[in-house]
Amino acid sequence: MTSDPATLATDFDEVRDVTVIGAGPVGMCTAFWAGMRESTARIIDSLPELGGQLTTLYPEKWIFDVPGHPRVLARDLVEMLRQQAIEQFDVPVHLNTTTETISWEGEGEDRVVVLHTDRGELRSRTVIVAGGHGAFEPKKLPGFDMAPWEGRGAHYIVGQKSVFEGKRVMIVGGGDSACDWVINLLDTASEVSLVHRREGFRAHELTVGQVLEAAERGDVALHVPFQIKEVHGDGGIERVRLFHSEDEAHEIEVQCDAILLQLGFKTALGPLKDWGFEIEKGAIVVDQVMKTSLDRVWACGDITTFAGKLKLIATGFAESAIAVAQAVHEIRPETKIQPKYSTNTG
Repeated sequence: MTSDPATLATDFDEVRDVTVIGAGPVGMCTAFWAGMRESTARIIDSLPELGGQLTTLYPEKWIFDVPGHPRVLARDLVEMLRQQAIEQFDVPVHLNTTTETISWEGEGEDRVVVLHTDRGELRSRTVIVAGGHGAFEPKKLPGFDMAPWEGRGAHYIVGQKSVFEGKRVMIVGGGDSACDWVINLLDTASEVSLVHRREGFRAHELTVGQVLEAAERGDVALHVPFQIKEVHGDGGIERVRLFHSEDEAHEIEVQCDAILLQLGFKTALGPLKDWGFEIEKGAIVVDQVMKTSLDRVWACGDITTFAGKLKLIATGFAESAIAVAQAVHEIRPETKIQPKYSTNTG
């Protein structure tokens, strides 16, 4: 396997065509496109497992916007990408490896990019940053301190939805993750309620429609616009007192065993912010072919920004194909930007 320590150790002596920073879905897809262009690749990620946010934040969440999959579990998508990219093209994956600084060596055809990691130097002809949002941590609930209830029924990140088996679960939030978890827990939790401090939801229209349909059936209790005022329980959460956002005197009490807070994530570029990239609102600026302001470095996925940017897995996959095509053309000018169709080469 590409994670074998001996194999990874020898990779520090190799100069590969592409080093991919980020082992999330877009990073793995980038390695796949490199393989399809008959280029050698490696992947680096500071996390201990493949999959990025799909693995770390919601491995058991259904994903509905990957073309060709009416729905797919996050962990299953990670496994399919692992087989398609890493296994098929024997890509070394350096997990638990943080890329700290960048430098360049040589000129012309011999020009290489050096990534200085906490495990040593890795050299390649090009680099593609596919690091998702960068480092991330869950946003805390504004206006109420949930810290005393963390580990006693309050959750921000859930690895297995079985922790909610047969429980009365209150989900707090109004975005995609909150609404996705409502749908995902209908067959697991005994009761599901959704609390959002504003009217309306930020989630995808289709998911919002599913939530509203579930509410009409009586499968979900909607508390909108409400906010948490008090949490009560002996040891663990037993009930929550909510107040109406527009009329604070209007309060209700909801019985529940667990609170799942889905309020988004704070993201940070980490060491990348000091590399010299053009940065805009915490994202790496790229042009129409995913080129960054650094020599021989491209970027794709949620970590990038450009006019008309859409942060979707599907668009990240497409951006990775563009980035790889440009990177390969940079080091092999005789190659065409347009690859051969896989139906002809596979």
